[in-house]
Order: sequence, then structure tokens, then C-alpha cells
Amino acid sequence: MSEGPTLAADPVRWGVLSTANIGVKEVIPALIASHNSELVAVASREVARAQGMAARTPRTRIYGSYEALLADAEVEAVYIPLPNALHAEWTIRAAEHGKHVLCEKPLGMTADEVRRMIAASQANGVLLMEAFMYRFHPRIQWALAQLAAGRVGAPRFVRATFAFDIRGRPENIRLKAALAGGSLVDVGCYPLNFACAVFGGAPRTVAARVDVSEESEVERTAAAVLDFGAGRWAMIDGSFTLPWHQHAEVIGERGRLLLPRPFTPGQAETIARVEVEDEVIERRFPAVRQYQLEVEHFAACVRSGAPVALPPEEALAQAAATEEIYRAASYRWPR
Repeated sequence: MSEGPTLAADPVRWGVLSTANIGVKEVIPALIASHNSELVAVASREVARAQGMAARTPRTRIYGSYEALLADAEVEAVYIPLPNALHAEWTIRAAEHGKHVLCEKPLGMTADEVRRMIAASQANGVLLMEAFMYRFHPRIQWALAQLAAGRVGAPRFVRATFAFDIRGRPENIRLKAALAGGSLVDVGCYPLNFACAVFGGAPRTVAARVDVSEESEVERTAAAVLDFGAGRWAMIDGSFTLPWHQHAEVIGERGRLLLPRPFTPGQAETIARVEVEDEVIERRFPAVRQYQLEVEHFAACVRSGAPVALPPEEALAQAAATEEIYRAASYRWPR
């Protein structure tokens, strides 16, 4: 049995704001397993939940407020998995306390919010990154490198989708307007991010539709056609009302690249399939913990001073594209 990671001589000391499921199930275990990070503090308005979780890490300090954690001088970086509507407020507060910030997607509800978050991080000399963990998976990095190298010819068309059904969970925060819920910003953001990564920037124009049922506070399905110019297009969609599925495909001038389960592959072997004329190549990748790769990258940048792989300017373009999709669908955002 493994005895756990061997910590770097000077691990980055992390705090986590809230005991949201994504933090408890994915990022906190990633921090614990990381070789260059140490979890030193967790803040939660549900102290009992935080204390139960911290039983695995008895040295972790538990705070009953986010403000108290930010005042902890030992904390160097924070991970923010709060509801979407709170991302900007607590990212800016963290930056003002001199903390580096890894914040869940969407970084901000609007492009204006993201601009203010970037300004706060720059003014206080801290790093800021939107937590698109899938971008750190070796398969995704290999796929983007193959596309950039012209493996299937110049990319011309992207199809990407991500959906799961939460109609039976009406109290889920993803369905709450006051918390900036919605399918586009929760699951549709992944296909959008992937398309922008493939084409190296934001779309020039978009056409879109969203579905808002009478009993729903937010849109529960969003679909868009994105025009990146020069004959480059993407079709993306996300939904809270369809059976679980996710898929990405890139069609180039000479062939295509297929990625099953591109965004949350779990800790399992993954496959990338390249088809060029009559040749079919399947590249297999061993199981990895993409959340761990994400936090280790961020911690390495904190220590080295290197820029993060996903610069906040990408998050700004993502936010602007999200607003444009909602605008094209005549959907008021934020609600």
C-alpha cells in the first residue's frame, strides 16, 4: 500500500473556501495526494461537515467563516468552489489578502466581473486561474498538440456535448437563479472551452437557443453554433434534462479526431481516435487524476513565478462568449 506522496521541501499551503461537493470529492483529495501542496485550512458555514471531512487531515484548521480563512497568514493559495454568483466577490477578497486563487468555472458571471477579478489579482501580485481541470489531462494535451501540428489537417469543425439529468433534484444549486445556475455555465462551458482551445480564440459570432421550462428558474438546455471565422465552426450543447453523455469530435481538412468522455473520464484508461483517409489510430492513455495534475501545476507556478497554463485572459474570452451565446438566445444573464 502506498504511504502517500513525498512532499516537496516547500509545499504550497492551501485553503479551501466551503465544503462544496466538487471540493470534498475531487480537489481536497487532489491536494492531499499532491507532491507540492499541503492542505492547511478549510472554511465552511457548516462547521460540522468541515470537521468530519478534516478527520482525514487532522492538521487542517477549520474556520466557520471565509473571512477567517483569508486572514490566516499561513495560507498562500485558495481554491474556490462556491456557487457561481459568489466567485467574483471571494476571488477579489482573496486577492486583496494576498492569496493566489484557483477558482471553479465559470470564473465570473460576466466579462465585467472577470475583468475586475483579473485587475484585483494583478494589483496584488497573485496568480489567478479558472479551474478547467480537463485541460491538464495528458489525452487532451496530446489531442490539442496533434491538432496544432496538422495531424488531421487544419481544423474546420468541432462538435462537443456534455449533459446529465438533474430534473429529479430541484434543490440543486445548478438550478438556482440567485446562485447563477444554468446548463451553459455548468456543463456547456466545457464544449465551449474545448472549441476555443482548438481554434485558438473566441468565436466571432454565434447563433443559439436555450430551453427554459415554466417550472425552472434557469435555462436547462443550451445549444449554439459558433463561427470562428475563415470557415471554422463549432456546434456545442449542454443540458440538465438529457441522459448522461459527453463527446468531442474535431473534423479537419484531412481527417478527424474523436474523444469519448473528454471532460470527466474518471480514473480510467482513456482513448483518442485519429482517422486520416483509410488509416485509423487509437492512442491509449493510462488513468490519471486530472484534478491532482491541475493543483500541482498551479502550485508549481506559485513557487516558480511562471505564468499559469490557462491565463485569466482565456477566462475573459470564455465569459464574453458565454454572454454572447445568451444574448443570441434572447436569454437574460445573470438571472
